[in-house]
This record gives sequence, C-alpha cells and structure tokens, in this order.
Amino acid sequence: MARKRVSQAEEWQAWAKRYDIDGGIRTFESGLTLKVFLGALFVGLLMMPGSLYLTYVSGTSGAGAAPWVAVILFTELARRSFTTASRQELYMLLGLTGAAVGSGVQYRSFIWYSYFVKTPQAVSYEIADKIPWWVCPPPDSIAIAERTLLHRDWLAPIFIFVVFKLLGTIRHISAGYVLFRLTADLERLPYPMAPIQAQGATALAETTGKGETWRWRVFSIGSMAGLIWGFLYIGVPSLTGLMMTEPIQILKIPFIDFTQAIEGFAPSGIFALYTDWSQVVTGFVLPFPIVMSEFLSASFSQFFLNPFLYKQGLLIQWKAGMDVRSTSLANSLDFWLSYGMGKSFSFAIVGLAASIPMLIKMRSRKKAGSGQRGTLEPPPGRGDFPLWVMVGMWLAGMGLYVFIVHKYMVPNFPLIFLLGFAFLYTPLNSYITARTFGVLGRDLFELPYIHEMTFILSRYEEIDVWFVHLPDEDYGRGTQHWRVLELTGTTFTSNIAGTLLMMPILIVAGILVMHFVWQIAPIPSAQYPYANMMWPINATWECINKTALRDGNSQMLQAIRGDYLSAGLTSSLGIYGLLWVAKLPTMWFYGLVGGIGADPGSILPRLVGALIGRFYMIKRFGLRRWYMFNPVLAAGFTCGVGLTGMAVVAISLVSKAVIVKPF
Repeated sequence: MARKRVSQAEEWQAWAKRYDIDGGIRTFESGLTLKVFLGALFVGLLMMPGSLYLTYVSGTSGAGAAPWVAVILFTELARRSFTTASRQELYMLLGLTGAAVGSGVQYRSFIWYSYFVKTPQAVSYEIADKIPWWVCPPPDSIAIAERTLLHRDWLAPIFIFVVFKLLGTIRHISAGYVLFRLTADLERLPYPMAPIQAQGATALAETTGKGETWRWRVFSIGSMAGLIWGFLYIGVPSLTGLMMTEPIQILKIPFIDFTQAIEGFAPSGIFALYTDWSQVVTGFVLPFPIVMSEFLSASFSQFFLNPFLYKQGLLIQWKAGMDVRSTSLANSLDFWLSYGMGKSFSFAIVGLAASIPMLIKMRSRKKAGSGQRGTLEPPPGRGDFPLWVMVGMWLAGMGLYVFIVHKYMVPNFPLIFLLGFAFLYTPLNSYITARTFGVLGRDLFELPYIHEMTFILSRYEEIDVWFVHLPDEDYGRGTQHWRVLELTGTTFTSNIAGTLLMMPILIVAGILVMHFVWQIAPIPSAQYPYANMMWPINATWECINKTALRDGNSQMLQAIRGDYLSAGLTSSLGIYGLLWVAKLPTMWFYGLVGGIGADPGSILPRLVGALIGRFYMIKRFGLRRWYMFNPVLAAGFTCGVGLTGMAVVAISLVSKAVIVKPF
C-alpha cells in the first residue's frame, strides 16, 4: 500500500497531540497573590547565585529547577495549612520564579566583555580599543582590575541596559498579545505544544488535594534520579574545589575529548563525548526520528566525510594532535562555515515553502457570540486589552529604541536599515513565526545571516554596529505563552502585573549577585571549569565575527566560499527532495541535515534517551501513558539536579566568600 504524504502541519500536530490530555479551560482567575509574589521572590533570589555559578562551572544553569522548587514548597505549605493551590497560582509561580532565577545571567555579557577586552585575541585583531563605551569600560579600568560591577565606570553600560530592558519588555508584551489575538482568537490556530507546558501546573496543583496522583509519583522518581546525578556531576567537583586548587571531576566537564584518539582512522574528524547525561531525559521528549537521523548524519560526517575532505585537500588547516576545539575551528574556517551557511538557507527555503500556504489559507469563518474563538471578541474574564492600546505601546517602544540607537550609539549607520528592520521585517517575520507556532508548535522560518548581509549592503565598516542589538525582533515565539495562560485559566492582567512588579527588584538583585560571583574568583579560572575550557576559543570566534567586514584582513570573508555554500544548499535541498518523494516525515530532514558536520558525541546522550523511550518505555507503559509520563519525569529530573547543585553551590559560595574576605 502506498505511503500517504502528510504535511508538516499535520505531522507536528499529530506528534504534539500525544501530550494533550487536559483540554481547554474557559474560566479565568488571577494567579497573582501576595503569597505567590513573595514565594517567587524568595526562592528566586535564594537560588539565583547558585544558578549563575553553575553556568560557569558546568555550562548549564540549573535554572529550570528553581520554579519547581518554589512550587513544591508552595504546595507542601498549602497541604499542611489545609488549603489548596490553584493551577493559576502555580503557573504564575513557575513563571515568576523562573524569571527571578534567570535574572542573574542578564548581566553575563558584562563579565564576558570585561574578559574579552583584555584577551590576546582582542589585541591581535585590533578590537580591544574599539569596543564602545556602552558595552564595557576600557581595558585599563579599575572596575575590571578589581572585578566589580559596583563602580562608576559601569554606570553607562548598566543605564543603557536598564532602558533597553524596559523598552524591550513593553514591545514583547504588546506585540506578543496582538499576534496572539490574531492567530489564536481570529484564526483559531491550535498551538499544539501549549498543553505540554500547561501540564506542569496541573501536575502539582493536584497534590494539594486529598490524594496524590500518578503525576506526583513520576515527578518524585525523576527528582531522586536527578539528585543522584547532580551530586556526581556537580556536587563532587564543587565540594572538592573548596580544598584543592584543581577540583576532582568524576566525569570531565563539559566533555571527554576523543578527537586525538580517532585521528588514526578518521583524520580531521571530531568526537567529544559530552558528559551532561541529563540530556538523556531530553531524549525522552524529543521526536525519535530527529534524534536518530541527527546522530547518523553527524557520525557519517566525522568518521567518513571529514577524512575524505582532508584527503582531497579541502581541510588544510588541521594538524595531527589538535584537540576538539582547535579541530572544530580549523575545519569550520576551511569548509564547514560555508557549508553551514548553505544548510541555513535550505532551512529557510523549506520553512518558507511550508509557511506560504499557511499564510494564504486564512479562515474566514467567524462564530457568532462573544467568547468564542474565530472572532476578535475576547472571552469574558480573560483580562484582555483594546488592540489599539497594545499597538500604540509597541509603536512607542520601538520608535524610542530606534531613536536611541541612531542618535547615541551608531549615528553613522544608515537610518533606513534600522527603520526597515523595526517596522517592516520585524512585524512580518513575527507574524510568520506566530503562525508556525500556532500550527507546528515550533519556529520554522528564519532568514539566516541577515545581520551580515545588512552590514555588507550598508558598506558600514566600523566595529561598533556589531555590538548593537538591531531591531529585528521576533515576537511570534511569545504567542504560545499567552495560549498557555488561557489553557491554565490565568488572567492576562495578573501575568503582566507580576512581570512588571518583579522587574525593578530583579534588575538590582542581578547586579549584586553577578558582582558577588565575579568577586569569588576571576572568570574564567580553574574554579569555573566550563568557562576556563570554552571562553578562549569563544574569544577567537568573537574576533573573527567582529572583523568580518574589515578590508583585506578578514578571516571570515576569506573562509566563505561560494562553491561550498552552494554545496550545502543543494545537498540539503536534495535530501529534502528524496524524503519528499519517499513520503517520509519531514522530521527526518531536520535531523539529517541538522546533524551534518555536528559532533556525534554531543548527540549521543540524547540518542540514549530516545532509544530507551522508544524500545523499552513504550513497551513497558504503552504509547499513551509514556507520553503522559515523560514531560513530568523530565521536570522532576531537572528539579533534582537543581536541588543538588544549589546545595553544594551554596556551600561553595559561603566558603569562598569567607576565604576572600580580609580580616
């Protein structure tokens, strides 16, 4: 029997439908109460230092655990107080706590550029003295020498950041809301992945009742597994680092490099086994075709294709004895950078081809009566706003942003490009993304290298424009959040109020926490293994990118080869064509093409999870039950890792703070 061809929309909606076990809710309540606000603030500020510390130690923040810690404390207090917690309160608590914990990393670029401005790479590429005043202080600043954010040299960068933070929040709230009304209310798009996010609050809201459900048991199993793994991976290095100059790592962070071991039979190939095996849980949730095809194409690239390219004289910079970082850099400049550009354009073409029919197919049916989807008339009690108010807020926020950038930051950069990004490209791209999230539950279309193409067309050669966030924002991703609010029955006004109330507190707290972590030890250093391993190579890439348009001395432009780019584009589209003819799912396309040139060692943990889920868990529990279990299991595992990490990090922070303080 001939295989039936299925569209991308039908394919992804069918996959996501396995998780939709709750259905919609049509009664709305405020999720913002005083106890929710104080609970999110307390847990968020308590766990923020540990989360920030983990990003430099292991490359993973553990911030995903903090909301679940807050919810567990909240639900346990509710049970012991003989009260219940609504799913609206718990979803609001999840969001506010996550924002609080993540607020520390918003100043991470300050620390990065404080390091970058003094690197040999920045000096040799003649960038160190050209970094703008609104990015970081000059290299000889006392603030950098003393590793402090509490210095007057940081006033200008922090002031610019705060202003842009406020304007960005206004733009994202207003534009995301307008797009949600158009796609969810008017066009009645399903947003298939939104029910997965809504399940977290549902799972723990049930525990405040009289009996516990399967969700709590699955969450507890995941938490215990996360506690054990977190102690081995994060706890041991952090605790031994208190007593030794070099911490003991049971598994080397972030990877074990086998690149030199395989060069005998796969010269120029790379294989670094990533040791963060929490990715196994991620493999439970991801579509199996994507994970499997990605690993297969990555293995083929490193064990067969790279050696072939080396023997053909295309990979000329690789030398025996190079580690994974040096090999990746050399191979990228020789071949994979250009080939990857071609792949990116193929994703854009395929995504655009799938998006155009969705844009043309507008549903004209409207349901009579207020409160029904298919009309712009909102449901009663949801906490909606007049559309013209939100449109006006976006115009004001975007207009002021463009004015500041053009007037004070890059006055010589052509204004027409800023206006084109702000008022033409951003609305169109955001609407396309909103529709693809509404139909597929994920982003599909993205125009690659748009910044680089813009800078080339503008003929602007100064480096300062590379540090500016151009107004090419994408608000379509945020529309799914509004749909989750609707599914959990949380009023929109309470969500906005909570966000705005938390913002000023988190801006100040983030500065203080980042300052404290920076004071403990230089970043990077032996105390921060991940940063110590990755930041030097990241500095090299930063220099290559920032000098891409420099006349006569640009490694980036020299590395871009039209024939290699064409090879990436045509081969990727050829793979899509073969899969289309065979009527295979498009998931295989994204996996196969996405894995070309990648390191199979970084994918292997996810593959293990996908195989366990596919060939054991589904047989053990059944397809339906397993897809009910694994989102909750993943959340519990994240919580367990985070709890262990936060505990040992707290000990480490206190100990090191005592050591560095003079008497």
